[in-house]
Amino acid sequence: MNTNEPDKLEAAIHRVLRSLPDRKAPAGLEGRVLAELSRRAALPWWRKSFAHWPSAVRIAFFAGSALAAALAVSCLVYVMQSRGAHELAGGVSNSIAWLVFARDMMATFNDRVRALISAIPPLWLYGIIATVAASYAALAAIGAATYRALAFARQTR
Repeated sequence: MNTNEPDKLEAAIHRVLRSLPDRKAPAGLEGRVLAELSRRAALPWWRKSFAHWPSAVRIAFFAGSALAAALAVSCLVYVMQSRGAHELAGGVSNSIAWLVFARDMMATFNDRVRALISAIPPLWLYGIIATVAASYAALAAIGAATYRALAFARQTR
């Protein structure tokens, strides 16, 4: 058979696969599957996914969630405007002063790295990027060649 004729090859593969006998399922599998399906069908609506909920309940859930979110935001705004929040913020800012120090250190490091990179000529940066890309391409080519050589050696045994 000519393998350049995909329709004939497909038909031959289909015939061979159709001629294989069906595999038998394990003895208790059918019973377990049917029991699980009936168990899931018997679940109440609130134990099923959101898509199976009645539409009125879904609308009420959405409205309740929106109301709870609005209430949470309102409470947060109220608490942030209170006098006690300013006192608490002052105490917290003293206890996390190391975060401010770390932020300043990272900003300084970032500025120095940017200054170093800006001092390197752009042509050199492009050359470095091209060299790294060529190295990755060479590594991929070496890996593919090694795989083909080992796979061919395995086939000829």
